[in-house]
Amino acid sequence: MKRLIPVLAAALLAPAAVLTAPAHADVSSPATFADASGDVANNKLDIRTVKVTNTARKLVVRVTFPGNPRVFDFPTGNVSVFIDTDPTRKGAEYGHFMEFWSDYRFARVAKWREQPAPEWGHSPEGRCVADAGVVHDQGHHLKWFQYVVKKRPGCFEAGAVRVSVSTMNTGDLQPFVEYPKPHLDFLGKKHGWTDWVSQR
Repeated sequence: MKRLIPVLAAALLAPAAVLTAPAHADVSSPATFADASGDVANNKLDIRTVKVTNTARKLVVRVTFPGNPRVFDFPTGNVSVFIDTDPTRKGAEYGHFMEFWSDYRFARVAKWREQPAPEWGHSPEGRCVADAGVVHDQGHHLKWFQYVVKKRPGCFEAGAVRVSVSTMNTGDLQPFVEYPKPHLDFLGKKHGWTDWVSQR
């Protein structure tokens, strides 16, 4: 009986230990996260890796794809990068949104939806608009897109961050076709997050 009590006590305490463990361990910046290849029908927007570089001056998120052999043979659709900056609040606070052959936006987010705000809006230009941008591979083969947002008071401020990335492929350009149902891909799973990436 004496030997049984410590065993029972350990068994009862084990769930509590699991519950108090952090959901995600911090990783250092830069951090690269891989996604399974071939998990979406059209591989032009098949996420391969997401690299997060988090510094005191800016946040850079690079999303890589398999690449296209033909220049500008882009799909139609979009890439979304959601950014979580507050572990006490559920979901993302910000997001990068890029439509192929259309516009690019950085905005506040609530319930996984874009929430336009004057400081990040156009017409007239908001005071934070110039802080966010997108860069792509200069070969125009859709090998990677890089999303950048500068950090400054009153615009984007963050310490450690985690990101959630998704793509939606709605069609193709060469030859032009619209898919009856979009092809979706996610880094990991829908609304899945990377580990928290500490600021360096």
